[in-house]
Amino acid sequence: MKKLVIATRGSKLALAQAYQVQNELDKLNVDTEILIVHTKGDKDRKSSLKDIGGDGLFVREIERKLLTGEADIAVHSGKDLPYNLAEGLIIAGVPEAVDFRDCLISRKGESELKVIGTGSPRRILEYRRMNADAEFKEIRGNITTRLGKLDEGGYDAVILARAGLQRLDIDLSEYNVRDFSTTEMMPAGCQGIIAVECREEDTDTVKAIRRITHKHSWKRFNAERQLFKMMEADCSMAVGIHSEIHGDELVLSAMFEGERSEKKGSYLNSDELCASIKKEIFRG
Repeated sequence: MKKLVIATRGSKLALAQAYQVQNELDKLNVDTEILIVHTKGDKDRKSSLKDIGGDGLFVREIERKLLTGEADIAVHSGKDLPYNLAEGLIIAGVPEAVDFRDCLISRKGESELKVIGTGSPRRILEYRRMNADAEFKEIRGNITTRLGKLDEGGYDAVILARAGLQRLDIDLSEYNVRDFSTTEMMPAGCQGIIAVECREEDTDTVKAIRRITHKHSWKRFNAERQLFKMMEADCSMAVGIHSEIHGDELVLSAMFEGERSEKKGSYLNSDELCASIKKEIFRG
């Protein structure tokens, strides 16, 4: 098999995810190299994601490398995917997922958590239910940058995804950390999942990615992705999706602009569960 070029963003987290995929492929004796792509979201670190265009902000320029043939594989955070991929491209698989929860991080000794660092409409809406007096302040940058801004006193707390902290093995011993349950804060759809994209016509590449795919994480990805696509949501909206899979049983939950729904049924009938949730949340 030819050497495969893996396209990824250049942040520490994005590279950690790309290296995970690279290591899994290496176990199959598939030779790879990393290509760093600077996306629109990486170039503008000051504006809010909503202001600079949320749909595919961290994805489209990486997909372009696949379409031009400059790359063979693209590695994304599953939660960053727009509901439509570029034509001719597919998510061929996912390695094992990590923690899907969000968490609140504050300095030790900080008792009044008033100014919260997040620009996510979903996180703002969910946290406001727990603390109606909270003020929310936009925060951009990678994980270490955000923790640095917390240390400097610009925020009383920040809300981050556990997945990134876990993948980068961030030491949080100097902070207070509160992990949110899905009832308290519904995660973004496919949070904690790495999505591996390639050209649909490249059958050998698809097969290689399938061989590194974690079955349970793949089922969770497909269920949450199916509902996300059906809702046609983007990062300007307060939307969260989470699934739990036990054997053939699927428990699918969603939140959209404060409306919540949960359905249980067979994983094989996930399309019906998704349609039922969408109907309930959007009131028909």
